Amino acid sequence: MRFITRNMWRRKGRTFLTIFGIVVGIFALTVLGGMTARLNQQVNAMKGLMAGQISVAPAGTDMSNMQGKFVGTSTAREIEKVPGVKGASGLIGVQLKESQGFGQPQMLAGYEVAHGEGFMTEIGTSEGRVLAAGDSGKVVLGSDLATQLKASVGGTVTLKGRPFTVVGILKSTLDPTDSWAFVPYEDALGIFLAENPFIKATGIAQQIVVTPKQGVNAEALAATLKKDFREFKVTSPKEAEKQISQISTIFSAIILGIAFIALFVGGLSVINTMIMSVSERTREIGLKKAIGAKTWTILGEYLAEASVIGLVAGVVGMLFGLLAITGFNRAGHSSNITIFTISATVVVGPVIFATILGAIAGFFPALRAARLNPVDSLKEE
Repeated sequence: MRFITRNMWRRKGRTFLTIFGIVVGIFALTVLGGMTARLNQQVNAMKGLMAGQISVAPAGTDMSNMQGKFVGTSTAREIEKVPGVKGASGLIGVQLKESQGFGQPQMLAGYEVAHGEGFMTEIGTSEGRVLAAGDSGKVVLGSDLATQLKASVGGTVTLKGRPFTVVGILKSTLDPTDSWAFVPYEDALGIFLAENPFIKATGIAQQIVVTPKQGVNAEALAATLKKDFREFKVTSPKEAEKQISQISTIFSAIILGIAFIALFVGGLSVINTMIMSVSERTREIGLKKAIGAKTWTILGEYLAEASVIGLVAGVVGMLFGLLAITGFNRAGHSSNITIFTISATVVVGPVIFATILGAIAGFFPALRAARLNPVDSLKEE
């Protein structure tokens, strides 16, 4: 190992620039990997939350855009008459802040408590209870929002200029509901109409969450609702999961793109360094082969050197990436925003990638060195 590292640093400037080129790519890979790991946590949490629930929304809307179109709560009552439906709760919400910044948006969400029995119990509380029928002026806070507001069960918080008594704090789910405040539908509707005075209708919802009865297949029930309520967009649990997964797929594609850039830039750097190294040590290689060094020994020596370059660059790039991730997370701590997650894959993956990159990029220069004719090599000036 000492021999390999000594050869690496014969040309310190060149080796440093090679390592630096790989470090930049690995740094980006680590940071984006941390962001993707966080996103995957949220995606998996949302999948768990939406499992077994069906969404009914106005036609032409999707999970990311439910503004400007509404469905009547009277439709929810009709849905409850369909065999297999346990409850259908109308939901309506408003943003708690006009400027959300980076991170999960803070929302005030109202739902029909008497018809949404299974809606909140899917999450569960860490303190207190969920909303109950007849509640008014009560709120259940997501874990992150409760921390930011320094709220406690029994205390009072002011949301959109109105006081609410905290009756429960939800368990952390890592999904958007961690930053939400849940209130009875009537309270949320009053706030929504006050902020949108041009809307005169009452009994409106942005979507309806349908909970099947125990033992009822949610996909089959969704198919029935699609036939009976064709004028609305009915989304089954599997369809919702597919929509959520698309977000993760996009970020994974970005990570793959960064990996290819790192492969291209770093690979060229390693190839250039190793070719120059072989050229400068041609006589040395010839001498080694003349005194009995095997071809595979020479191949292994140069391949190990290229791998070590990749390993060093991977470790350095990963460490800088972890420092950046830690710094960003601390910066967002005051706002209770966590952008990145550090996982084993985020730590180990970039290092392994960089090491393999070095080995692959250094293979052909190493093979060229191993195949040099000792007589011709000794004649080189």
